[in-house]
Amino acid sequence: MSDDEFAVCPYNNAHRVLRIRMPSHIIKCRKNYKGPQLEQCAYNATHLVPAGTMRQHLESCMDRHSFNKSQYMKIAETHRNNGF
Repeated sequence: MSDDEFAVCPYNNAHRVLRIRMPSHIIKCRKNYKGPQLEQCAYNATHLVPAGTMRQHLESCMDRHSFNKSQYMKIAETHRNNGF
């Protein structure tokens, strides 16, 4: 397995988790977390950043582009179907 398949847990830097398993890991790890409050990214639920830094994260989030692209595609399809 390549390093790209792993991500670091936002609640514990010692945890390296397969990206595909990260959502379930986060749910389990959140229960024991005692650190500063983290905020969840609107584009990727596995992105958790310290409170107050979300704006900077959203500006540079790699998932923002794929999210925006899918939203634009849905809007374009709706307009095509409605004759706009």
